[in-house]
Amino acid sequence: MLGKLACRLSGHAVDRRRVWHDGLSFRTRCDSCNAPLIRDREGWRKFDFEKDPSKHRSGHPVTGEIV
Repeated sequence: MLGKLACRLSGHAVDRRRVWHDGLSFRTRCDSCNAPLIRDREGWRKFDFEKDPSKHRSGHPVTGEIV
């Protein structure tokens, strides 16, 4: 709950220990609210489940997690 509020106020905290490249983009999760994040030209943002999915993306190399 507090993590989501902190993210709304100051933005997501990138978990730099879990960053991986999925074949198309760099990905990770927010360290505060655990939301999936993706890096684009403007920087890190929340993964959009409607426009970001692709069959060319691979999962996390350790967990196999796709999102």
